[in-house]
Amino acid sequence: MRSSRSAPAPHGASPLFVAPRRALLLLPLLLGAALPLGAAETLADAWREALAVDARLRAADADTDAARATLEAARGLALPKATASTAYTVLSKEPAARIGLPTLPGVALPDQLPLSERSYATHALQASLPVYTGGRIAAAVQAADIGVQASAFERRRSEQAVKLDVAEAWLGVLRSRRTLAAAERHLAALDAHAQDVGDLHRQGVVPRNDVLSVAVARADARQQLTRARHGADLASAAYNRLLRRPLDATADPAEPPADDTGRDDFPTLVGRARALRPELALLGARAEADDQEAEMERAARRPQVGLSAALLHEDNRYRVSQDVAQVAIGVQWSLLDGGIQRHKADAAAARARSARERLADSASLVELEVRREWLAVDEASQRLATTAAALAQADENLRVTRDRYRNGLGTHTEVLDAEALRTLTERNHLDAHYDVHLARFRLKKAVGEL
Repeated sequence: MRSSRSAPAPHGASPLFVAPRRALLLLPLLLGAALPLGAAETLADAWREALAVDARLRAADADTDAARATLEAARGLALPKATASTAYTVLSKEPAARIGLPTLPGVALPDQLPLSERSYATHALQASLPVYTGGRIAAAVQAADIGVQASAFERRRSEQAVKLDVAEAWLGVLRSRRTLAAAERHLAALDAHAQDVGDLHRQGVVPRNDVLSVAVARADARQQLTRARHGADLASAAYNRLLRRPLDATADPAEPPADDTGRDDFPTLVGRARALRPELALLGARAEADDQEAEMERAARRPQVGLSAALLHEDNRYRVSQDVAQVAIGVQWSLLDGGIQRHKADAAAARARSARERLADSASLVELEVRREWLAVDEASQRLATTAAALAQADENLRVTRDRYRNGLGTHTEVLDAEALRTLTERNHLDAHYDVHLARFRLKKAVGEL
């Protein structure tokens, strides 16, 4: 049995119990300690690189190009149109007109007059200009212009999604590396404690059960270290994928700077979200575009007036003049179409109402999302303050427990429990530290300011 009498540390005991070694082990527990990273990469650097290569943004840019081309095509509806055409015609018989002249004695008169050659070529140059379309062209231009605005909102939404993904991966690398460092410190502390237990066991001060117990604890710590190492590797690969780098490339993100800005009140954030969220603007643009589409269909039921001109040339030797010019103004009015245009207009109007209903629902969801992320920032901030105090207490508890064990006043199980409690507290503090930054990024995304 181990003596409960206070005694000095036995000769040959591990330097773990010496103040300089203990201070050396406790110093890296501070989250502010710098990790041995290479070239630090800020989040702004990562965003810049990711936004330049992300496929979602390239697709959004292509959609914007398509929307702009559609707008130019709609504007072209109001411009003059010109066409040139050539045709070669072959008839089965040569066209002729019956003359019907009276017959004269001794004179043979033809009874038909040729009108055209049996085969001939026709060349035409035609131009047309819409004069009145009932508002159809104006509605088409307006709808296309709204489409360009919608594509910009869609790109902004994609850009914010990319930035949040990169921020999460960036913090994931930092979190995983801190977790790996903590796992290494935990194993190192248990290795040092195992050496002390072995020394005390050889001196007959502690039973063999303490040696076996610390061996089990070290085995578990090695498993945790393996998981942490793999987690750090996977986090770096996920980060590199977003930046289109090789998955095994070195990732060296810099620690996020402290955010000392105050937290806005919830109503202010909701008001900004309603004005800035691209999803809401996109739904509003779609409703307006559907309104314009409905107007286009209604305009098609009104008279359509157009002006046309043409120059015609026909290679026909029977024509007195082979070149003819013409100017015409035409009116087309669809009086009965089976209700097709009316139903198309009703369908577009119904889609507009649907978009506005979705807009109202999305606005309430955005408000809920802002509240959730706003509360998440508050929760993480409180956890950070709580775990900071708890970490200092856990360090002191471990120091006292080790001293008691060294002097024969405590048990080996108490040391293992104190080390496990310190490791858990450090992990909680680490998670709270990065959860604060992550919650702030998500809140900015919810507001539409990321």
